[in-house]
Amino acid sequence: MLVGFGAALRRSELAGLALSDAVPVAGRGLQILVRRSKTDQRGAGQEVAVWANPKEAGFCPLAAIEAWLVFRGKGLDITGGASDGERPLFVGKSKGGRLTGQELSDRAVWRLVKGTAEAAGLEGWERFSGHSLRAGLATAAGEAGADLGQVMRQTRHRSADVALGYLRPADLWRNSPTQGVWGEPGDAEQPPVSRTHRWQP
Repeated sequence: MLVGFGAALRRSELAGLALSDAVPVAGRGLQILVRRSKTDQRGAGQEVAVWANPKEAGFCPLAAIEAWLVFRGKGLDITGGASDGERPLFVGKSKGGRLTGQELSDRAVWRLVKGTAEAAGLEGWERFSGHSLRAGLATAAGEAGADLGQVMRQTRHRSADVALGYLRPADLWRNSPTQGVWGEPGDAEQPPVSRTHRWQP
């Protein structure tokens, strides 16, 4: 979930990651290679940087990948002689709890996202889907102050109109001219509005 969110991946992109597509970068985080996507049908590949979150190990994409690779290495003995570029990063699990060696399906990613949202007690978890990881990153980035170019680089959107749809709720407040007039709530340093101004609704 953390890798899919941080890299703003579509569910097919997350399911399609190979072992060699997630590379740890010391002092930074993860470099993710998206080999093929909706906007890259020729498979030229697009790289995305995902920063680590060392202050919260339980919510750190780098720590999560490292833990998963340890678990995956212990539980998976089906290699078939394939290279790391051919073996899936994320694999399914049988009803008996054994890793299958088969890459996740789109449907499995959808179930994981919805199940995680429900387990976290998120309101409206029924509406969560595989797209929620990608949309959630775009929305969170906008709320954190990222501009359109930064969001589009991470999400790999080609349409600015689509990307703006995620930024508008944050821009509504961040770019409002009334902030410069009145300041933020509780900002005592902002000068009061002159009493000579007439009220004009």
